[in-house]
Amino acid sequence: MIRSLLIAFLMLFGAQALAATATAKGQATVKYESSLFGKKVTPEVRAQAVLQAQLKAIDKYYAEAGDSQSQNLDAIREKVKADPDRYILETAILNEDDRPDMGQFTVTIRATLNVSQLNNAVKASSAAGQAANGGQKSKLTFIFVSRQTDSSQRFDDREYQAVELKAQGKASRSGGQYRESVETGGSTTRKATKKTYAIFPSNYLKSVFNGVFAGAGFKVVDAAYLEPYTKGLLKIKNVEADFKSGNDLQPQTERNVAAGLQNAKVPYIAYGTLDVRLADTDPATGMFRVSVAATGKLLDASDAIPETKAEVGPIQAAGLGPTEEEAQVNALKKAAEDVARELLSQMTNAGIK
Repeated sequence: MIRSLLIAFLMLFGAQALAATATAKGQATVKYESSLFGKKVTPEVRAQAVLQAQLKAIDKYYAEAGDSQSQNLDAIREKVKADPDRYILETAILNEDDRPDMGQFTVTIRATLNVSQLNNAVKASSAAGQAANGGQKSKLTFIFVSRQTDSSQRFDDREYQAVELKAQGKASRSGGQYRESVETGGSTTRKATKKTYAIFPSNYLKSVFNGVFAGAGFKVVDAAYLEPYTKGLLKIKNVEADFKSGNDLQPQTERNVAAGLQNAKVPYIAYGTLDVRLADTDPATGMFRVSVAATGKLLDASDAIPETKAEVGPIQAAGLGPTEEEAQVNALKKAAEDVARELLSQMTNAGIK
């Protein structure tokens, strides 16, 4: 009973904490000049070094998050410098090294970052966020399919063997002398494994995608409500049918989706897959562990010739739970948020609003 309560507590409050904060190390070195009393680090120099180390910690966090996330930091770097306490919850000094002979002071810190505030700053600086403040929001819809391998057909290698006989020599009236040689060769043909997927409902993920895109200022339209306005061209079941046997939309389906968006005057659609792997046991906690591989694209159908503006994945995410179902739900929510945020980062960099 106590163990169950502990697990529930960790899942509830631990997940919230992980979702809002992150830790990262940073190191900075500051040069300083000698004073009347010789070279000695001052409180001002120490504070300057700590500030630079804090910024390095934020840099490191975004660098590890990916290139597009790093570009987002460039857009808010001055804002972070002006008010670091807003974005850094706690700073622990790990090491200080004062070198009076060289006139330099080095400090290493571990910072607890307020990721929520950093993400809010990115949203506010994005084109969509600025447009939202001005009352101009772009419409966007999304279709993401959750699936799991239903069958996997592996083909044996097909080998072709060839034997060639060659005869060399000359004939004469008394007979002939011949020499035979044999050359062998061939080829091996391999065929990719054919997979089919079982698609299962995951409507609860709509709130995840809707929260990320709407939070950035986009006017999100539910694909189910959008279908009637596309003159029958955008159909969720057709998208699901394509992803049931492959990783991409069929060309005709993609053209219909784009034409349907133009009919409905919705310029953007985000779509992709969330592949659920089989559950195993987490060795650290003993709970069920499920991993998910997520992919996503953003299609811009505002022009006559549609264009892919962002593409991510596969992104790996994992979830834990006391039951396989709960671990699966946690993994899908994490993967959905990760792929949506990565798409949003690329959209921000592309100036999409």
